[in-house]
Order: sequence, then structure tokens, then C-alpha cells
Amino acid sequence: QDKHARGLQEQDDPDRAPTGEPYKRAQREAMERERLRRQQEETRAAKELEEKRHIQQKYEEQKRKELQSGANDEDEDDDDEDDWLLDDDPALEALRERRLQEMRQAQIQRAENLAKGHGQYRTISQDEFLPECTGSSEWVVVHFFHNEFQRCQIMDHHLKIVAEGHPECKVVRIDAAKAPFFVSKLKIQVLPTVLVFQNGETVSRLVGFESIADQDDWPTSKLQTWLSETGAIQYTPPSKDLEEEMKRLGISTQQSIWRGGTVQEYDSDE
Repeated sequence: QDKHARGLQEQDDPDRAPTGEPYKRAQREAMERERLRRQQEETRAAKELEEKRHIQQKYEEQKRKELQSGANDEDEDDDDEDDWLLDDDPALEALRERRLQEMRQAQIQRAENLAKGHGQYRTISQDEFLPECTGSSEWVVVHFFHNEFQRCQIMDHHLKIVAEGHPECKVVRIDAAKAPFFVSKLKIQVLPTVLVFQNGETVSRLVGFESIADQDDWPTSKLQTWLSETGAIQYTPPSKDLEEEMKRLGISTQQSIWRGGTVQEYDSDE
């Protein structure tokens, strides 16, 4: 129980331990998926930037023509110019239509995920484990916990934030003491243990706080980064430039941590 409480990993068969080759291979595959996802996002962002530049150039060209021809009436309504851009510029129209389509698709996907139990941190029973983890949700994160272990309470705190902020992934918890079959089947030896399922298959596991923290007071972003590397959630840590811009606009950059049994705020600059 002391080892469980302190989150220490016990020695295990290298072929099935979290440090064994199967888990390393799954981790490498997850990191490659995350790399490809970020590459796609960068490509899309570059394309949108190019389209915006084209729109800006077209707008400036039209303004120059109006000034040269003397057609730029001081009483002209700026909304008319915007209407001209929307009506006559195919690049802007295509960009607007794509954005609307993406928003509609995101709303549909979010509604479907919420109907499956995403967006909330729930406790499931042993009988519910298979339907929840191998059902229609592509990504499922499961926390095996014990009520008396403080590190499980810390993990609960961070996973609740993840569940509410990332509805693209289902996040649940199960009492290890009440699920002996799956504890044995999945070789759960240390608590807390977090398993990541993709389409019903285990693709990664987090034993204790290994690989994310050496102590108990760590920000939720540590867990978000680890989960994003497995592919379970979409999360990119904000850059320093973005953090500075957020501060300039009055947007908080603080993150939640668990310290000494209480929840405190953590500034990324500290």
C-alpha cells in the first residue's frame, strides 16, 4: 500500500511492463501521430495565412483604384466595401464557407461526443468497463484509483479539468478495489495508473506520475501534454509569445495545481 501511495513502480516482466518494448513502440507511434497532426495544422495555418494576404492585397488594390479615380467618397459606408469583398472575392468566400463547414462539423462532433459521456469525469463500475472503453468512442482515458491514496486524488483533480476541457476524449475512473478482474487482466500494479484506449485497444499507460512529474505539485498542462502525445486529446502548449499576448489582453495564463491537499493557481512564468 505504501508503494501504491507513493506511486512507485515495481519490477515487472520487460515484455509487458510499462517500460517494455510493446509500450515503447506504442509510445513512438503515438508521438508520430501527434507529429503528423501538428504538421497538418501548420500546413492549414500557412494556407489560411496566404489566403488572408491575398484578400488584403485585393482590398488595398481596390482602395488605390478608388483613390486614383476619385471615386472614394468620404460618405461611403465601410460596410459597402465589406459587402463588395464578400460578393466578389472568391478566395474570401471559399475561406468563409470552409470555416462555416468546419464549425458545423465541430458542433455535430461535440454533440455526438457529449451523448457518449464525454465532457465529464465519471466513475464507472467493473460491469461498465467494457461498454465504456470498447464502445463507440475512439479515445478513452481510464484512471484506476484507490480512495485512500493521495496521489489518486491529485490525478482526479487534473483529469476532471481534462475531461471538461477536451470533449474529444472520454475520461472515466474506476475503483481498483472493486474491479479485481480488470486489475489482474490489465496488470495494474501501481496506483494511480492511467490507461489510454484507442478503438478499444490499450495504446499507452501512465504509472504513478512517471514521465510527467517528480513531485506532487504539477500543473495540469503536464498531463495534457502527455495525453496529446498519445493522440487522445488535441493540445498544444502556448508559446511564450502567445502567453505574453494573452497577458497583454488581460487573459489569465495561470494553471491549476494540487499543493498540500488544496488547489492553487500556478503562473507559467514562475
